[in-house]
Amino acid sequence: MDKKAVMKTKEYAILAAVILGVYIGFKYLSPLITPFLFAFAFVKILHPLLERIQKNLHIKKGFIIAVILLVLFITAGGALWGLAVFIFQRVGELFGQIGLFEEKFCVFVSGCCDGMEKKFGLDGAGIEIYIMEKVNIFIENFQVEVVPKIMNDSLGYVKNVAGIISFFAIMIIASILLAKDYAMVMNKLRSHEELEGVLEIGKRVFGHIAAFLKTQLIILLIISLLCAVTLFFTKIEGGILLGMLTGFMDMLPFIGTGMVLMPLAFWQILNGYYGKAVICVVLYISCMIIREVLEPKLVGEQVGILPVCILFAVYAGVKLFGIFGIIKGPLALITIYEVYLYLRRKPEQK
Repeated sequence: MDKKAVMKTKEYAILAAVILGVYIGFKYLSPLITPFLFAFAFVKILHPLLERIQKNLHIKKGFIIAVILLVLFITAGGALWGLAVFIFQRVGELFGQIGLFEEKFCVFVSGCCDGMEKKFGLDGAGIEIYIMEKVNIFIENFQVEVVPKIMNDSLGYVKNVAGIISFFAIMIIASILLAKDYAMVMNKLRSHEELEGVLEIGKRVFGHIAAFLKTQLIILLIISLLCAVTLFFTKIEGGILLGMLTGFMDMLPFIGTGMVLMPLAFWQILNGYYGKAVICVVLYISCMIIREVLEPKLVGEQVGILPVCILFAVYAGVKLFGIFGIIKGPLALITIYEVYLYLRRKPEQK
């Protein structure tokens, strides 16, 4: 075997070892250390601000970061609570009008089938009966399978909420404790040469995450503003909140703006507002174009990973780590990428 083949084999072995190590870390270690990593990231980002405030006002860093995080979480929690109340109110109103909805749907289907019979000579009555049978089967399956499953899993939802609350509580406490000794901790880490690679990789991974989050926030704000303004001037009830919800949904992989705008367009059709339905569809297409145009330009070459690879990482992450794989998948891919590049650069540096 020539030298080139040996080097290639060595690179593949290193890559396989990195992938295995990152998988084990994200699968088994991340639940234990994630709150502390988030705390470290918050303190790192806010440390220059904490230094200036402490210097000018002589207030302890732990107290400052506690106030900042408390205000941040109260604001975010209030916004999510308001959004949840709005959604539950709309869902309650929808279930309260289920009879009216069914009547309008039947009229809509009947009109469509009559039109098909007149224009194309099809059996309109037969098509209508077939469609309504399928709809009834869907409703029965939903009532028999989906609703009981949701009720049975309610305890699991409560546990998840408790887990999220404990996660943020630990993160806040860790941030307060770390803020006091951040400079000392960083000096000790830098004094150990064996940790130099860990710090370099961590810095680059955090840089990629910051660039990605900044991109998603900018796109979220643009799409939320566009949808909120459009739906408000279209005079759709709750247009501003629906626009904000649409922007949030657009940020979630596999969901997107269609989760809000397409059902909204269908509802407008059932109520006879065909112009509003067209506006919702056009808005949906516009949001997709905005994301496709802005995301590559904003991210640029900062991450150095193809978008299709990120998509694969999200899909694989969900399969391997569950719902949190939406975040863990891309993060694991970026970590693998940076660790592999560092291990390749290390021999060259020597």
